[in-house]
Amino acid sequence: MVEKKKNSDELDELQKSIDSAAKEATKIKVDFKDESISDSEESATLDEAEKIDLKEEDEPASDSELDEMTEDEDHELTQEELEKEFEDSQELEEVAEEPKKQAGPAGPYQPVVPESSYGEEDAEAAVFDDVSMESETEEVPEEENKDSVDNTELQEEPEEKDLDSEVDSMLSVEQQQAQAAAAGASEEKKKKSLFGKIKYFFVRWWRNKKARYGTLLLLFALFTLTAFVPAMRYGALNLVGVRVSTSLTIVDSQTGLPLKNIPVTLAGVEARSGEDGLVEFTEMKLGDTTLVIDKLGYAKLEKELTLGFGSNPLGPQSLSATGEQYRFRLVDWLSDQPITEAEAQSGEDIAQTDAEGRIQLTVGELDEQTVVTIRAEGYRDETIGVTELNDDVNAISLVQGKKHAFVSNRNGEYDLYKIDVDGQNEEILLQATGQEREIPFVLPHQTRDEIAFISSRDGETNKDNFILDGLFIINTQTNDVEKVTRSEQLQLIGWMDNKLIYVSVIEGVSAGNPQRSKVISFDLETRERIELASANYFNDVKIVNDSVYYSVSSAAVPASRAKLYSINSDGTNKQLVVDTQVWSIVRADYNTLYFNAIDREWYEQEIGQAPQKIDTEPTDTLGRKYVDNPNGEKSVWVDIRDGKGVLIVYDTKTEEDLVVLTESGVTNPVHWIGNDVVIYRVDTSGETADYILNLDGGDPQKISDVVGNHSRYFF
Repeated sequence: MVEKKKNSDELDELQKSIDSAAKEATKIKVDFKDESISDSEESATLDEAEKIDLKEEDEPASDSELDEMTEDEDHELTQEELEKEFEDSQELEEVAEEPKKQAGPAGPYQPVVPESSYGEEDAEAAVFDDVSMESETEEVPEEENKDSVDNTELQEEPEEKDLDSEVDSMLSVEQQQAQAAAAGASEEKKKKSLFGKIKYFFVRWWRNKKARYGTLLLLFALFTLTAFVPAMRYGALNLVGVRVSTSLTIVDSQTGLPLKNIPVTLAGVEARSGEDGLVEFTEMKLGDTTLVIDKLGYAKLEKELTLGFGSNPLGPQSLSATGEQYRFRLVDWLSDQPITEAEAQSGEDIAQTDAEGRIQLTVGELDEQTVVTIRAEGYRDETIGVTELNDDVNAISLVQGKKHAFVSNRNGEYDLYKIDVDGQNEEILLQATGQEREIPFVLPHQTRDEIAFISSRDGETNKDNFILDGLFIINTQTNDVEKVTRSEQLQLIGWMDNKLIYVSVIEGVSAGNPQRSKVISFDLETRERIELASANYFNDVKIVNDSVYYSVSSAAVPASRAKLYSINSDGTNKQLVVDTQVWSIVRADYNTLYFNAIDREWYEQEIGQAPQKIDTEPTDTLGRKYVDNPNGEKSVWVDIRDGKGVLIVYDTKTEEDLVVLTESGVTNPVHWIGNDVVIYRVDTSGETADYILNLDGGDPQKISDVVGNHSRYFF
């Protein structure tokens, strides 16, 4: 019995340990649940707000109810969550109690005895009595019984460890679930909190009639102010990035002429007036702003103005001169005609001509070193010191600015010179070398400061010691020299815009070579050479309007190739003109050509049409050499009438000839400076010189004595 009592005490201790573990498990479960509930408080608050929203769909909420909704945001748990918490707690307790039920009052391996089989007062004693009876029946020795109790204790110890492990595992799972629930609630809160707050704000605003109608009234007032009050309207438009432009013209208050290079400030942005006095501003803000025109030599102009929609043209702004003023009248030195597109400048002060060539220049800063420069397109700049000017109108004659190039042997050799067309500023452009076998040939470009120059000045020879010609392009302003090619013979045909057409006989090629001679186009812009045609020999080559006509000789080529062709200066549009060999090309007038073919046959062609064979020989077999001016409106040619040279200008629009000069010795070469000024040559027993004439009026003026250098090749 003592042993039984001892076993009973030990079982009591074991039962107490199990009860204690179950209580601890329940406590931990509740703590984790509390943490989970705390983390999901805001999520529960959002759920409560959604319930309120659903309720409001059925029944409008009052202001007091909305206030209560705001206070309920701080409520910790909903009723549903409390009920769920209680259920979870009960489940955890049941899980903790399950090992106890399986173990029973006597230990983990004793069968569970119903309470009805024993007295309620001492169920435990009944269990122990059964154990005792079994011991007596089996007559287990005392020592064996002791060993049995010991074994029971050994078996109960691992069972207790298994229970602790199971509880720890359940608590770990519960903790993970609580953390996942907390993370989900936090994420849901982030997603719903902003939307919920916004929704709550608008719901509350809409339910409040005063707030709703007050807001609408305020918006209407703002719209009205923006629509009808310029300051509000411009401010709103500026805020959304709307920008406008404006423009104005600066003029002199006395002359009414536009003023160039005048600084103008508008809304803190500065710009300067252009050639016509125009100033433009873009990307300007709308509204009130300040215009300031402040230039030394003029009274300061300051205006307040408003920029609205659109271009905002401000019109002419007149400036009153306060500085020293100088007046000029500009004329062409040849024709004495007013120059209407010119300007006078002194430092930053600039004034322009009127329709009569007059300029009134206001100078802001003045001292004895101050100079005034007069400029006009196509004319030489003239610089005058203010000490040379008078108080009255100063008449200034302007001279064409293009340099004239010519060859002279005044020093015993063929030097190349350049000179202003009024005979001033002469200098040697290219000094002779003494190797020149013939007089060099000069062909000036009509508009550019460049000339084509043929000379054997380099002294280069072929294998037979024949001195070769060189073709040079020379800039008359910078004196730069570029050698384009060399050849046994070179002949310049003429300029076609910026392309030079010439004929070259290739060095070192036998006289019987079918490609010994070539027609070449040299481009001043690209410095590229294009071969237009090749033959052993060309009977004639001429420029006719926009085409190059060339006649292939039958020398050293098949008769089938000896024909007349035309081609553009860039090598395109090659066409057969006459299907037989042509000896010469005669230009009867500006639009008519004659072709002298073999067997004394003649063909006539109206330019742009097919040639026709004619029965009689034309009266003029020498023809004319037309030279077009830069704009193509006029063409000049030289004729011999009554023993005198006649300079004639053909008007391409009216198709009429106008004799502008009759003088002994007038001859070619002739070329243009600009569209109205012609340079021609006079060759008599008394002189060989180049002259200049302005077709707008005035007398011819001699430029300089020269050496005649007519075309030196074969046509």
